[in-house]
Amino acid sequence: MLLTGYVQASAPGIVQLWVGVFGVAAPPALQVTIDRQAANPLAAPQFFPIRDFSVDGAEQPVNHQCVLRFKVSDESRPRQICIDAGGESFEFASTSLPKAVPTLMGGSFNILLSSCYSQPEDVNGLLGTIVSQIKVQPHLTVLAGDQVYLDQPLTQHVPDQNPDRARLLANKYYLNWLSGALRVPGLQAVLERAPVVCIPDDHEFWNNYPFAQKQLPDTWTDASRQLLGDTARALYEDYQIGGAPGGAGGAIRLDIEPLMMLFVDMRCDRDSTFKSLMGPQAVAAMQTWEKDLVDAHAAGRPAVGLLASGQALFIDPPDTDWRKKTFDAEMPNYAQFDVLQATLGRLADNGIPVVYLTGDVHWGRVASGRDLQTGTALYEVISSPSRLIRVPFLDTAKEAVNAVKGIFGPRNAWPRHADPDPVPDRFGINHRFAINQEFGHRGDQVAMVSFTRVGSGVDMQVSYYGISSDKTISQSVSTTRFELRARAN
Repeated sequence: MLLTGYVQASAPGIVQLWVGVFGVAAPPALQVTIDRQAANPLAAPQFFPIRDFSVDGAEQPVNHQCVLRFKVSDESRPRQICIDAGGESFEFASTSLPKAVPTLMGGSFNILLSSCYSQPEDVNGLLGTIVSQIKVQPHLTVLAGDQVYLDQPLTQHVPDQNPDRARLLANKYYLNWLSGALRVPGLQAVLERAPVVCIPDDHEFWNNYPFAQKQLPDTWTDASRQLLGDTARALYEDYQIGGAPGGAGGAIRLDIEPLMMLFVDMRCDRDSTFKSLMGPQAVAAMQTWEKDLVDAHAAGRPAVGLLASGQALFIDPPDTDWRKKTFDAEMPNYAQFDVLQATLGRLADNGIPVVYLTGDVHWGRVASGRDLQTGTALYEVISSPSRLIRVPFLDTAKEAVNAVKGIFGPRNAWPRHADPDPVPDRFGINHRFAINQEFGHRGDQVAMVSFTRVGSGVDMQVSYYGISSDKTISQSVSTTRFELRARAN
């Protein structure tokens, strides 16, 4: 039996623990200690089979997960968590969320932002090593999509009605979530660092989900797309959300005063007609988030919005149906993107600043928007990739060209990576936001987004860490401080 766990982000004063038990048909009783003291969950454990087709000789599922919630003190600090079950134990340290963003004298509220993790490219487990060594303690980790690449390698044909082939998909999660126990590269060290929010993007399914892709035979028919999509959605729910099946397609809300944070699934419920980006639960959560920000500001309380999803906001989308379906359809290609734009516009009308966090695009960037009508700020922070997926032949050619260049001068530290795309001049309905690029970062990376309370809002600073064995590259590079202040009505 193997045992693992990580803390999922929840309200201050709550430790929400995802527990995975692998290799037994009947999960044994759990005992959890927090800071060496026995901890009783707020509700009895309820295990659900992980839908990975792993069964014993009696066709009983042998891998299971559950989510437990524990009441703790309101203080935010590292906590030692130990899970015992069936003679096995798993121990790690994580934190619980603070109630409020601290002032400058009290430190900062720190979000570790990461996306796009290709496990086969992390040969030496460098991502986990560097994340573990970052001196700044994150209070929250946001995994902003492509935590797994279920559509790689391209020659892999899964799933069909044969469970052995579907297990190839599940094994990608298994390696990542139990990488410490299995002594392989993976995400376990990242999951353990701080409470986690997971947001899906296309590679939780396949490239440019839900559209068929020429390079992926399993997406060529309606039936195979449905089967592949159902399998991928189940694995995403079981590992990245946990608890009872059916959790995909919604949003997670966390408030750390004055930040009101909303993490939105804009992938699982996309359609293939360029209409829907989000399901009803996500739309309702966005409406509530907007109302709460406006109400707080109207009542004279500081209010700053933080929104996160799996694709870039300030980006020029593909402009033909062929390009949308063949490459990557962006959020602005969907009719429902107007809901998001209108929400950000109304918040700007009320003088409420917003930060948008994401990944996806394989470069890092900080960009600022300024509403031309009210002067309200809208920032976008991107961190991608943590380990870049390899494109066969093309990336090998890039590396070969770089090696030749190195004979005559310095080599490019990141020959397979791209520089950040330039930002568009304008964003929003009626192009109401003027956009500027503030900072760019190339290469494998994670970012630490830090907030400090100042007056009616917060200051934000972003530090990027290169995921490289070269210590000059892995050192943090930080932006200037950006002001997010609510404006008077």
